[in-house]
Amino acid sequence: MFTVSLLIVDLIITILELSSSLVSCEKNMNSVLEHCLHWIGIGILCFLLVKTMAMLVGLGSSFFHHVGYVVDGVVAIGAMFLEAFVVRKGGGLLVVVSLWRVIRVVESAFELSDEAIEAQIAGIVCQFEALKEENTRLLEVIYEKDKMIEMLKEDLDKCRDFF
Repeated sequence: MFTVSLLIVDLIITILELSSSLVSCEKNMNSVLEHCLHWIGIGILCFLLVKTMAMLVGLGSSFFHHVGYVVDGVVAIGAMFLEAFVVRKGGGLLVVVSLWRVIRVVESAFELSDEAIEAQIAGIVCQFEALKEENTRLLEVIYEKDKMIEMLKEDLDKCRDFF
């Protein structure tokens, strides 16, 4: 949820920065606010880049088996490079940086929904396994009860024959 919140904040900042580059900057935002938004965006990119690197370290080589993780890493690195270094060289590149960030946000949203679906599937599989074990246990109980019923029927028949 924290990552989703950061992505939403980053998307809002990206929209504000993009709108300031398309419309006269002096009318909409002062330079201090624009500078603050720029560094907040870099901070969010740093967090997401650290998260991606931690996933790389944690998952090892299996990280590269998930296309979404690799794309997220490439987009985060590209957005960080463009945001931190290239954007100050020319104002026209702000649109490119913004597009990179929007692509990263959209890709991350798909990745998060994919992870949520995988988590739900894993939960359902665990529930299915638990139900399977419970079913096996109950079948054993039923078998034991059926044996007890048969024994009691035999005892009843013996008692009837005796009297």
